[in-house]
Amino acid sequence: MKAHMEPRSRRSFQAIQLKHIAHIFGRMVRLRAYGGAVLMLAVSTAALADGAPWRRYWLVGQVVVALSFFFYELRRYEREGLTTRSISGNLAVGIFLEQSLTWGTGGLASPLLPLVLPLAFVGAAVLPQRQRWALMAAELVLVSLLSAAHLFEWTPPLHLSFLGEPPKAMLIAIAAGMLFLVVAANIVGAAIRGTFEDMLTESFLQRDELFATHRTHARTLEALSGEIAHELKNPLATVKGLTQLMLREDGRAQPRERLEVLAGEVTRMQGILEEFLNFSRPLVPLSVNQVDLASLCDEALVLHEGLATEHQVRLSRGGEGPVLAVCDARKVKQVVMNLLHNAIEASPPGGQVSMDVESGSAGDVRVIVRDSGAGLSPELVDRVFDAGVTTKARGSGLGLTVARALARQHGGDVSLRNEASGGCVAELMLPRELPAGTLDGVREREVARAG
Repeated sequence: MKAHMEPRSRRSFQAIQLKHIAHIFGRMVRLRAYGGAVLMLAVSTAALADGAPWRRYWLVGQVVVALSFFFYELRRYEREGLTTRSISGNLAVGIFLEQSLTWGTGGLASPLLPLVLPLAFVGAAVLPQRQRWALMAAELVLVSLLSAAHLFEWTPPLHLSFLGEPPKAMLIAIAAGMLFLVVAANIVGAAIRGTFEDMLTESFLQRDELFATHRTHARTLEALSGEIAHELKNPLATVKGLTQLMLREDGRAQPRERLEVLAGEVTRMQGILEEFLNFSRPLVPLSVNQVDLASLCDEALVLHEGLATEHQVRLSRGGEGPVLAVCDARKVKQVVMNLLHNAIEASPPGGQVSMDVESGSAGDVRVIVRDSGAGLSPELVDRVFDAGVTTKARGSGLGLTVARALARQHGGDVSLRNEASGGCVAELMLPRELPAGTLDGVREREVARAG
């Protein structure tokens, strides 16, 4: 998965990984250094109580070497921080000293024998794979040598005299159990490290995807800014020319036709800017209620009766009874009105636009708008929802892009297709209930992502 991350994300991934490993390693080094003094005191008491001369000599060397190493590593960590080399070397020497301490305090019967397990776990959790397996091999070799030294009596009696010698069968069981637990500790440590890396990798991949969406959206906005400027240039020139003409006609009656042209051009500019703003900003959170889509579509039809009359297009609606869905009525109405508006403008004089509202078989509801126009041209079929793509002489190419984004914010979609008998079919699909998580303050990232 890491191979699919961008180079900058891989560097960030490694930095975060090293930061958390350093935190774990730092705790271990401090605990070992300051806890080592207490441990050595306990070891000294046990060795003195045992009375074996060789154990006392061993104790002096063990205490000096172990405590010197522990505090040296602590100072080096505080001074230099963490490096991969310092981790592997530190753990290797630490495990060797732990096994030496275990050998001198009873071998397989030593109460310090289990200390190898947390060291094995930490090594598997913080080291890269190759060093992890090498350290586990060293752990198994040291535990095997310790077991052999005790079982085959290669050294003077290892058990502490005041604790007594355990049965050989028990020692064999302890040896086998420790070898198994060392392997298990490594497997668990490696699994935890792998889980952490997978979670971190997934987070970075999602971040990269979001950054890519933002870059795409930014490029689209950059391209659209020129188109918007061009769209506004003509109506602004008209407004400027008419206002200058009206100023020159000072004292005379202002023709009503000029005021109507001014109002129309201002309305046109306002519409262009509103569509551009809807596209350029993230969608606001949903405000949902149970909505009757049939009634909502009836309202949209009433609002478009004037436009339909102007284009000499008949409107009709199919479907009976209420069709309920949980949605944001304002946003869904905006989508329906956009599809209806486009269908009326695409239909020729004498044509018909029909709207059907129906319940789907997969737990969804659908609003289907059919026109009697020429349909989508082949070159527009795959690009009709791209920002800036339009067949209208005065269109901004943002209406369908915004409509699909609003539908997808609900967990639905908008699609367009040509019908075999002629005309175009626009279909809005919405789930009856919003998907889980939609209402948790979620914002649609960008309209470009919906495209």
